[in-house]
Amino acid sequence: MKPLSEVDQLKNQLREQETIYKNILEGTLAGYWDWKIPENYEYLSPTFKSMFGYEDHEMPNHPDSWQKIIFQEDLPKVFESFGAHVQSKGEIPFHAETRYTHKNGSTIWVYCRGKVIEWDEKGNPLRAVGSHVDITKLKEVEEAAKKDSMQLALKNKELEQFAYVASHDLQEPIRTISSFTSLLAQQYKGQLGEEADQYLNFILDSTSRMKSMVNGLLEHSRIGHEKKLVIVDGNALIKQIQEDMKVSITEAGAKIIVGELPAVAGHETQIRLLFQNLISNALKFRKQGTPVKIQIIAEQRTDEVQFSVIDNGIGIEEKYKEHIFAMFQRLHAKTEYEGTGIGLAHCQKIVALHGGSIWVESKLNEGSTFHFTIKQ
Repeated sequence: MKPLSEVDQLKNQLREQETIYKNILEGTLAGYWDWKIPENYEYLSPTFKSMFGYEDHEMPNHPDSWQKIIFQEDLPKVFESFGAHVQSKGEIPFHAETRYTHKNGSTIWVYCRGKVIEWDEKGNPLRAVGSHVDITKLKEVEEAAKKDSMQLALKNKELEQFAYVASHDLQEPIRTISSFTSLLAQQYKGQLGEEADQYLNFILDSTSRMKSMVNGLLEHSRIGHEKKLVIVDGNALIKQIQEDMKVSITEAGAKIIVGELPAVAGHETQIRLLFQNLISNALKFRKQGTPVKIQIIAEQRTDEVQFSVIDNGIGIEEKYKEHIFAMFQRLHAKTEYEGTGIGLAHCQKIVALHGGSIWVESKLNEGSTFHFTIKQ
């Protein structure tokens, strides 16, 4: 047998490579096309055609075949992408996500990618090749996720509206109960007996706590209504908070050590509330007889900043760590520590609004470290 020439060997290798390429595409259910531009002939692979429900013989090898079944409003972006690819001499990639009508009338989403592989001496395209991949399932998943996200956002909005209306409407009856109870306590003090005086004081204490809880609920429902993002200087913000809380800090004999804090993009009022709540907790839950020490540090990461507020207070038992961010969650009796138990719920909602997360590391009687992140 006469040995093959070098040219014939190269031709055989090319044919083998084309066969391998076709088999790979066929195996992955991707359709491919080969467009001879001057002749306006476009080979469409059997898998390309079957993607839309057609047998090989039912769809001619011509650009008109796919242009008839593509959504007409999607066609311009295909031409625009291909035009940019040609204008840039292939530097700008040619790709598009488009919709087609299946033979059975259903919609097929396709990801198309191609490339001009031959040019004439004037720089005009002669031949382009590419592939089509069915991404309908992916689009269905994306659409379902989008609907779920929209429904969740709607539910959250409804809950916030309910919380606002309920807490707003509760304020007037609470105020009425408090006012009349206070009048009764003043007018009939000592006349109805010691036990009656105690009952009236219990009612006053309860309405006062309820008022605080309602105000906290109102404040919680308003978190997220501030739309404008600004650059917040961390160090300047903490300095302002220390000035605002000067009396509480002095009474606790607290020392606050602040590291170099970066500026972040966020809602300034809410970030202020976030730090203020964490500092207030550190002051409140301090160990008796131990000078309060609070340290605030930050660590810059790739796409977020992690802040840490470290205290030397009473700490938190392991079994309570998962519950402290819940609404109205109290770990101590109201006679030990004042408050409504809503501050950390505020913190969690604010951090979530800024695309981050919040968690605590703590040991009983050894202090706590609250970490939170803010996306950049």
